[in-house]
Amino acid sequence: MMTFNREKAINLLQQIFEFELAGVVRYTTYSLIANSSHKNEIVDFFKEQAEESLFHSQKVGEVLLSVNGNPRAHIASIAELESYSLKDIMNASLAHEKQALGLYQVLLDAVKDSNSDIEKFVSNMIKEESHHIQELVEMIDELN
Repeated sequence: MMTFNREKAINLLQQIFEFELAGVVRYTTYSLIANSSHKNEIVDFFKEQAEESLFHSQKVGEVLLSVNGNPRAHIASIAELESYSLKDIMNASLAHEKQALGLYQVLLDAVKDSNSDIEKFVSNMIKEESHHIQELVEMIDELN
């Protein structure tokens, strides 16, 4: 069993917390933009992603607290898009989900064999993020 690096885990959890909160803002904005001219299923998808990002941030915050970290009220920066076409929004969403997956994978590597509770939590989050990526890839393919 490896030694649990609490400080590294706290830093990574805080980064993910801020990233998930940024997802709430991103997806809420995208649902409003898409609402003006696109199919309800896409608007619903963005609304669901906003709710899920909020839920993920809450779960990550709970894990952060469980290792004696304190969630800070910050969000990760959100890059402005040059265009808010549906294709651009979908591609930005895909990039966001891939970045989230990468953050969870870094955390998994950091806690592997040192904290089974966090390891189990992060493994489940990786499955969810991978599913979102697949959903977005399919939706983007349908647009082309």
